[in-house]
Parts: sequence; C-alpha cells; structure tokens
Amino acid sequence: MNEASSKYVDNLAINKLLNEKLKKVNHSPKHSVFVPAEGLFNNQNNILSFSKIKYHNDNAVFRRIEIPSFESSIFYSENNTVYIYNYPAKNAEGNILFVHGLFDDNMMNYNYLFKLLNNYNLNVYFMTMPYHFDRKPKESLFSGEYFLSGDIFRTQNAFKQAVLDIDASMQFISKENSLPILLVGFSMGGCVSLRHYILKKQEQPTFLINPVTDFCEVLWDSPLFVTIGKDLIESGYDMNECKKFFVEMDPSNFIDDSFRSDKIAMVYSCYDQVISEKKYRKFINWAGIKNIYAYHSGHLNILRVPKLAKDIKEFGEKVF
Repeated sequence: MNEASSKYVDNLAINKLLNEKLKKVNHSPKHSVFVPAEGLFNNQNNILSFSKIKYHNDNAVFRRIEIPSFESSIFYSENNTVYIYNYPAKNAEGNILFVHGLFDDNMMNYNYLFKLLNNYNLNVYFMTMPYHFDRKPKESLFSGEYFLSGDIFRTQNAFKQAVLDIDASMQFISKENSLPILLVGFSMGGCVSLRHYILKKQEQPTFLINPVTDFCEVLWDSPLFVTIGKDLIESGYDMNECKKFFVEMDPSNFIDDSFRSDKIAMVYSCYDQVISEKKYRKFINWAGIKNIYAYHSGHLNILRVPKLAKDIKEFGEKVF
C-alpha cells in the first residue's frame, strides 16, 4: 500500500470519528451505573446454554446467530446477547473466530478479507463486541460508544465481557463442527484476543492484526482518544489513576519470562496513524513474539492487503 494514501485514510477516519461522534459525547465514572471491580477473570468456567441459541438464515452471504453472553447486566439488555455472523466456506478445513475493532459499525470493511479466507477453505465467525453493532443500546449515539469512554467502570466491565464472549463463541463453534479454531483479532479486538490468549495459558492459537497491546498507554497517546482522555482528566483521573482500574484488562501487565509465543502471530502496519510502529516494535521485542509480519499499510487499509489472508491461513496450518 502507498504510504501517503495509507496515512491519509487513517487520519481521515480519526478526524471523522472525532468530529462526528466522539466530540459529541462525554462520559464520567461519577455517573456510572457500574462499580469498580477486582478479580475480573476469577470465574472462567462458564458453560453455554445451547437451548437459548437462535439462528437466522435469511441472508445469502452469512448466517446470523444469537448466543447468550456470559456476562449480562440489568442496565443494557441489548448487550446481553452476542451476535455471531458466520461466513461459511464450501469445503471448510478450519474455523476463524474474528473479533473486530473499536467503534466499528460496518461489516463491509471485512468483506474482502473474509472472501479470501473463505477461498482458503476457512469458515469465518464474526463476533460482535459489547456495545457494538446489534448490541448498541438505544440511548447510545454510535457503535462502541459505551465500550471505551470516560466511564472507566463500564469500560472495565465491557472488556471483561468481550473476553468472556470469546469463550462463549468458541463453545458455540466447537458444537457446530470439530474443525480447529484460530482466534483473529483486529485493533481493539486484538487487545481482547491477546488478553484471552494469556488467560488461556497461551494454548489457543491467536493471530493479531494491528493490536492494542498497552491498553492504558494507548488511551493517552493515540490521537483517536483525546476526547476520552479529556473526560477522564476532568473527572479527576489521570493516567496513573486509570492504570489502577485497567491492571487486569491490560495484556502488557501479564507478559513475563513464562510467556509463550509459539501459538501467537502478529501483523502490524508501518504507516499506522492510530498506533505507532515504534509501539508495535517495542511490544514485539518485549514479548519475544517470533511470528511477525510487517506490512506497508495503515491501520485501516491493512484489511485490504491480499497477503493478510494468506498469512492467516499459513499460520493456522503451522499451529494446528
């Protein structure tokens, strides 16, 4: 991809999100319906209730499936259901569980990648993260608004829910067929997937695409999150104060000498304007990840790189 156009697309998207969405809302932990939580992932023994699964086969391209979330609340009923969009391959040899990016509201952004993955005989299961797409509460202005905001107590709960939703989705896919599952996460979905990988003792094969690797740091460094940082500061929460609440969420807090990287791969964009190349390389060197791919693309148009589907497929073949 061209450097100038890659940077242009990223900056255009950042400005559009800021001007049309993020600058129009503000949130504070002072008004949260959630409370600070500890031991976010103490209970990982949830079992999916298959009797509550709903199937919708009214689309020629994908199936829509509704499964109950392992984390529910009385405050936002729309968010208690996980919506999975299944793009089936004709002669499937494996499954992809795909976790999308923050503030995403258009699945067409992934059509090109999913089509190539299908051509490689891989089923794709697209999991909607909390407060995105069908899970957006009616009172929310845009998809993902309630996932990450100045309401850090709700953010804490949403991140936990996203990780547990991966477990629920995996159980559903495993019930559907016995093919191996590769977890693929893009951007914030990559952060959630990385946290899941660590929680599962680095056993679940995982492929990260431009992932958020240091949750708290990027919140204060990225130009995309300036309004959220402003809301937090006005509520009396600086970066150090926020770190206390994000300890269990942030994957970077759980990287040590015991971290195994044989079942994880990561691709990053050299022209990324949301997360700097320097930040990616710092994490790669620190974590000791060996399966690395560097693309000459931006944060968003990486999804249009034809090589991406091939790299995902070949990594899956390597670890299965």
